[in-house]
Amino acid sequence: MGTRQRALFAINAVITATSLLSACVTATPPEMAWVRTDGRKIADDPGLLRQGNSDMATCRADLDSGMPTVSAKGRMAVRGYALVRKDQAEELRAAYAAAAQKGAVKDE
Repeated sequence: MGTRQRALFAINAVITATSLLSACVTATPPEMAWVRTDGRKIADDPGLLRQGNSDMATCRADLDSGMPTVSAKGRMAVRGYALVRKDQAEELRAAYAAAAQKGAVKDE
């Protein structure tokens, strides 16, 4: 397993643990958001926004229609997205970007 893969695995473990802990504390489900696991910011790129909307439609993972199914989450993960709490999305996106940057530097 390469450095980038280990970093992404660690980030996903933190996301999962945070989600599980927050589920125990809150009665109402938190707002969720899709974050790209390559760390790229969807809002800054109209092409990524179109791709994200297309991916959500293909995977039936639109958050406006409720929480996506496990299979929808899996299909989005294959396309490079992680489902995270909306209030943590920017922090986790930045962590993914940092992991991707470390992987890119190491590959050079």
